[in-house]
Amino acid sequence: MSSSGAPVGPSLPSGEFIELPDRGSVFVRRLAGPPGSPTVVLLHGWTVTADLNWYPAFAPLARRASVVAFDHRGHGLGLPTRRFRMSDCADDVLAVTEALGIDRFVIAGYSMGGAIAQLTARAAPDRVTGLILGATSTSFRGRGFRAVRFSLLPLIAAGARLTPAKLRLWGWEHTVFNVIGTNISRWAQAEVLKGNPQAILDAGTELFNFNSSGWIAELPMPIAQIRTVGDNVVPDYLQQALTDAVGDISVFSYAGGHASVVTDFDSFWGCMSQALDAVGVTEPPPVPNDPPTPGGVALDPSPPATNR
Repeated sequence: MSSSGAPVGPSLPSGEFIELPDRGSVFVRRLAGPPGSPTVVLLHGWTVTADLNWYPAFAPLARRASVVAFDHRGHGLGLPTRRFRMSDCADDVLAVTEALGIDRFVIAGYSMGGAIAQLTARAAPDRVTGLILGATSTSFRGRGFRAVRFSLLPLIAAGARLTPAKLRLWGWEHTVFNVIGTNISRWAQAEVLKGNPQAILDAGTELFNFNSSGWIAELPMPIAQIRTVGDNVVPDYLQQALTDAVGDISVFSYAGGHASVVTDFDSFWGCMSQALDAVGVTEPPPVPNDPPTPGGVALDPSPPATNR
């Protein structure tokens, strides 16, 4: 805890609020990469924030590329929204990069961020030069009990709209503290609680309805996949469905749960590094006497929140 009582998190790169015409203001973190390097836009997963999803990756990724990260609408410091739609999030990616003067870029999307990355690439294939899709799929419904449980989300989201805002907030706080956040740090809990409860539920409905299997193979840019083997949030068979749907895809795997993007960052980064190579974001040759860049910033002993 800080002296003000606020939870203490990792050291993070600087950021600023930028205004998007006809959309509003969104907080964006940026890191400059080597001169002439490409830009990688990082898209986070369901319920969390860009900082919570990607904080260990900021520093090592900036060795290869300029980095842009921001929260999806309804999450963290993202744009406010009356009804969350992933297609709007894809448009936000294009609006943010346009506002920053970035014409072409690579997207790395994790979990729900992987779905938004696919939609962005479909909307602007001339601007997205490569995709890195981590712990994600072409569809999230699955089968059996998972599909039944997922099918309840649209009903829950619709019912929540009839619930007083204070009661929705209480329910969200209860979920974070007693379901999502039982083993995570105070900072991680605070990041999750920044989200709008109704937007989070609507995002779950969007995940239920998402299906890119009919068109992802038509995307013209190189695609790399990071598979988290043994993941109980996006199971192996759903991640395999992405592999099968694309066909011409570079696949890199490691054994790790859905939160291993942070809890086992060394394993994740080993695959991420290869995925970056596969989409043309290569590491520059070392500069003589240049000290190595640290692989991330320690948070605290508590494991971070599970991304969805």
